Amino acid sequence: MSPVAEAFKKRPAPARHHHRTASESQAKNNLETPDRNRYFDRFRLESLLYRLAKPAVLVSVLAFFKMQNYFKLDPMSWLTASAMAILLYIVSSMRLPGQNLVPLRNKRANIRSFVSSETRFILLTTGTAFFSGIDITAASLGLFMAVNAGLQTALFVVWRMYNMNPSRRQNIRPASRSEKNVIIFGAGKRGRRAADIFLKYPDLNIRVLGFVDFKADYLWRYRDIPLIGKAGHFDRIINTNQVDTVVMAPEPDDYSASQAVFDMLEKMGVDICVLPFIYDRKISTCCASSVNGQPMLLYRSVKHDPRQKLAKEIMDKIGALIGLIIAAPVLILSAVAIKLDSRGPIFYKQKRSGINGRVFNMLKLRTMVNDAEKQKEKLKHLNEMSGPVFKIKNDPRVTRVGKLLRKFSIDEFPQFINVLMGDMSLVGPRPPLPSEVAQYEPWQRRKLSVKPGATCLWQINGRNHIDFDRWTMLDLQYIDRWSLKEDARILLKTIPAVLKGNGAS
Repeated sequence: MSPVAEAFKKRPAPARHHHRTASESQAKNNLETPDRNRYFDRFRLESLLYRLAKPAVLVSVLAFFKMQNYFKLDPMSWLTASAMAILLYIVSSMRLPGQNLVPLRNKRANIRSFVSSETRFILLTTGTAFFSGIDITAASLGLFMAVNAGLQTALFVVWRMYNMNPSRRQNIRPASRSEKNVIIFGAGKRGRRAADIFLKYPDLNIRVLGFVDFKADYLWRYRDIPLIGKAGHFDRIINTNQVDTVVMAPEPDDYSASQAVFDMLEKMGVDICVLPFIYDRKISTCCASSVNGQPMLLYRSVKHDPRQKLAKEIMDKIGALIGLIIAAPVLILSAVAIKLDSRGPIFYKQKRSGINGRVFNMLKLRTMVNDAEKQKEKLKHLNEMSGPVFKIKNDPRVTRVGKLLRKFSIDEFPQFINVLMGDMSLVGPRPPLPSEVAQYEPWQRRKLSVKPGATCLWQINGRNHIDFDRWTMLDLQYIDRWSLKEDARILLKTIPAVLKGNGAS
């Protein structure tokens, strides 16, 4: 028996749940049974009803507006306008076929597709009304668009709730008439992971014909998917079966040998899908990217949602501007107090490490004597923090005014300028010194994978009462759980923490 067969012979059978398992659903999806045909007819009927309901709502709104004399059209013009509106709605709902296979419930109730089609309809209708010379006022047309968009949104919400209901048996309904036949090349760990993806979502409408591997044992099966042949017989397997796609998932030891298989599949004109299982990820997520047209796989260790990132940037800029306006009187008074209390500049610029270690000048109100950096070396034995961070509770370099400014974090207010300049964010890990970063352990370096912030979890959880490892863990927790809601929560908790002076020194 081959090593692959032995490995899987020892593998325990997948646990049975009270609901239908993925392999059972896949088997049912692959067989021409009365149940499958019934659900297929149900799928088509549901889609047809929804597609008819959308223009029905549109025509109903047109009829209502005509009855209310918003549109002064004779019967023939009204019929023409209705037919044109339906045609524009059909055109706006069209979209190019995508390359990505997604579960049926996501495909049928995609929010982005709905918003895109509604936007196209509004633009097309506005342009048609303008260029056709139809006697409709801009106010009436705008009101019609708003009412129609509202009703269409309500209809879509009901449709989405119906499709996304987890209690509905959606996985046994095919996504389209044509079923894609797939062969997985590689029966090792990576090949099994590929099979798990397809079996988890049978509504992708994919039928896995079997595995092909360099080491074949024809008695072996994984979750009812057979091992159908060796790599040397791959061309014959494809010639005697209807194969749409081959998924390349060989083990690392087989990469060099699999190049010959890839070349053969390329010559035969079969679609080839390579899954990103080259490295076993523990933190990062993988996505497709490109460099000057060259496709690449990009692994990110932080969340990346362009829309939420844009919203965070807007929130940062608006928040920093408002913060500066509110803090202006306090900053002016503090500047006067600093000048009267000690010699030296009002502002203190310090080199800090930003996103990915990019160095920038962080602004603070000066709270120490003018030669504080020179005295630092003499005071290192008094350091009260673990790790590379240097902090002393009663630092002798801090001035009288500086103690007050630090207690209520007033010295940090100029960092609103750093936020406006794009070096910092309102919320994020505090920016470290480059000398501290040089002493980081690998796991600690990940806190530099996002923009540093003016406040963070450390700020609202006791600040200098927390040791460095715990501080770093809080920063990584923030990075892994980041959301706009979390940012808002931290900002709201920062205000009382600052006013109370918790953990400040």
